Amino acid sequence: MKKLTTRSLLFVSLLLISILAACGGSSDPDIDKSTVSNAVQEAANTFVTDFNNRDLTRFDALFAPPGDQYGTTETLDAAHQLMASAADGVTFQMDKFEIQNVQLDDKHVEAVVTYYAEVSMWENQSETYSAVVTQDVSLQTINDQWLITGGDTANVTPGMGAQDS
Repeated sequence: MKKLTTRSLLFVSLLLISILAACGGSSDPDIDKSTVSNAVQEAANTFVTDFNNRDLTRFDALFAPPGDQYGTTETLDAAHQLMASAADGVTFQMDKFEIQNVQLDDKHVEAVVTYYAEVSMWENQSETYSAVVTQDVSLQTINDQWLITGGDTANVTPGMGAQDS
């Protein structure tokens, strides 16, 4: 696997977990936290599956259209670069994922989700990278679907994860 920089992994982690906060949802103004949490969990699973299948099409669809995004282009680019730089046979794994906080704005049908994730990459049954990632991501319902519209810079701590806990 080509050497990945912390910056690339930061963006990818941002992207990865941003997706976690995206999938599914409804434009019902009486949204509850479990609806948003379930959407985030589904998004996380989508990223892992898409990365390992080397096709981020379903993942890309979890982001708002460019006119409705606030800084997510870097995240999408980083995700694609991470996937492109991974050697054949390298897989991405979500070792642990927790929603730590969900803030809802029912009036605007928006949410901010804080997540914690332990991620790793594997090649030939050996772990080649692990990290803990935390981030706040924002979502909004657009066309009756929760889509990622932005987020803060992910906090990535390399070398931490399931095997280091």
